[in-house]
Amino acid sequence: MIKKEAPTIDLVIKALSNHLHSRDFQIERVLSGVSTYVYRVQLGADTYYLRILPEQNMSFAMEVHVHSLLRKQQVQVPEVVFFENDTESLGMSLMLVKEILGSPIEDFPPLVGYEDILCKAGQQLAVLNRIQVDGFGSIKRGKEVCGNILKGEHHSLQEYIYAFFDEDLYLLSENVFHRDVAIQIKNTINTGLALMIRHPSCLNHGDFDDSHIFYHNGNFTGIIDFGEMQGNSPFYDLGHFKLHDGQHGQLAAGYPSLAEGYNKVRSLTNDDRIEIDLWALWIGVRRLGMVHKRTWGRYHDFLLKSVTFQMDRLYKSL
Repeated sequence: MIKKEAPTIDLVIKALSNHLHSRDFQIERVLSGVSTYVYRVQLGADTYYLRILPEQNMSFAMEVHVHSLLRKQQVQVPEVVFFENDTESLGMSLMLVKEILGSPIEDFPPLVGYEDILCKAGQQLAVLNRIQVDGFGSIKRGKEVCGNILKGEHHSLQEYIYAFFDEDLYLLSENVFHRDVAIQIKNTINTGLALMIRHPSCLNHGDFDDSHIFYHNGNFTGIIDFGEMQGNSPFYDLGHFKLHDGQHGQLAAGYPSLAEGYNKVRSLTNDDRIEIDLWALWIGVRRLGMVHKRTWGRYHDFLLKSVTFQMDRLYKSL
């Protein structure tokens, strides 16, 4: 997939000025974006975020549609001010959204109200996970995609689960853990597969962790960044959060409160809780498979620890 370099600030200002009908704003690049180029825009007392897709054949159209669907369901996500499918001056799709007030809870987990923030986020996540998707895996976002039907890249969830699974386990058994551990992981996922594929495809944030949950003055304010959205089991996002819970050294683990909130909207059965652990294990293996060639660091250590923890839990429950 061809990616364009980040445009110059001058080009970004020109594209933005055409929509804001003003040049009386301040703009700066935000380097936290991974799948998109992100810019913070200050216009008077208002703050916005401009996102630009690097891939020249990709569009924000489906993400804009998801924001609209979620806001109608009272899910607190950024309001889209405008978007372009293909900006003439940049040759890329762009989207401007209003700021979600506050900070991600990964930065400053508050001692007072932390559990309540996660509980409210869990309630909103459960609503998000009820939206239907046609197919599984990453939501198709090409400029040729028409209409408002969310479509995943795979026809079945089983196809998605095993697309890289054996390759990941082989690479990890050569470099990260013993071959017997790889066999144990494979057997665990194979045994739990029926639980993982029993649902119709639902919308998932795809990268749900404490960096995407915002709070202000001890109150939950919203969820951001749907750049990795996908169609999957309704419990994929809970598994992703559980895998990464505590990654940034929070004083309190957030997953129990998140699951408590989720349970208020959609009751979690024992099978559901086992499935969440299976997703945490599977996602951990996929992440390790993706990053194992990078210089080993804290994230690798954390993933390996989390994978081991999930294996121990599943050994007792399956």
